[in-house]
Amino acid sequence: MVRKEGAVTTKLDHPSYPFPTVVEALCEVHFQLSQGQTWKPSLPGALFKRIQNEFPEMEPALELGVQLELGPHGVAQKVLPHRQRTRFKHATRPLCLQLGENVFTVNLLPKYPGWETMRKDVLKAWKQAQETLQPSTVTRIGLRFINCIERESQEDRPANWLKATDYIPPGVLTSEPGFLSRVEARLDSQNRIIVTLGFQSEGAHGAVVLDIDRIVETEFPPDVEALGDAMDRLHEDVWYAFNSAKGDKLERLLVGGKQ
Repeated sequence: MVRKEGAVTTKLDHPSYPFPTVVEALCEVHFQLSQGQTWKPSLPGALFKRIQNEFPEMEPALELGVQLELGPHGVAQKVLPHRQRTRFKHATRPLCLQLGENVFTVNLLPKYPGWETMRKDVLKAWKQAQETLQPSTVTRIGLRFINCIERESQEDRPANWLKATDYIPPGVLTSEPGFLSRVEARLDSQNRIIVTLGFQSEGAHGAVVLDIDRIVETEFPPDVEALGDAMDRLHEDVWYAFNSAKGDKLERLLVGGKQ
């Protein structure tokens, strides 16, 4: 049974694993500027002036939009249509911000620091962006976690690490390399979750990729408190999708590292 938005009202106690499999975690916020304002190329520079002590490097970048799809060598990353963005890199941490026309993204790369740290990073960055851009409303929020689990041998199957769930069909778990499953569930008119499970050929034996993308498309006030509440709801669903799929062997990997 698919878990509905709002079905769980209490915050779960999520563990923070010493050996996370998350290779990228991101929060993407779509917004509208205040009435009468239009997007200006000078806005990234204005944000840079506010954040440059922590994010001293600013560079133009194309939107890193990718979609997993099955290719001749397993899962490949299909690049989605490019949009111009400006990227700001943190001085000491694997953390970057991206600003494009009406969209703001916070990206965290390994090592994933845990949800509480990510949440603080996103809200702090959004507060600085809000003060600079003065948006009138938030129109969409996405929370995405990409996990990569290195296979131990050519005989290794996804079932060694994962279990069938609402979003992962049992057949793909026993598949040889080259597998791909993508389930997009519409929870209601505003909420959806996309869970992709696929094979990545890089590395000695390749890897199992579990990509969980939780999206809400509705209008929110642009303040930090409203964003934090929305992020918490999305994260509960991401955690539910990951935790229900996590097998015993994956739990041991997260807790103790290599088997």
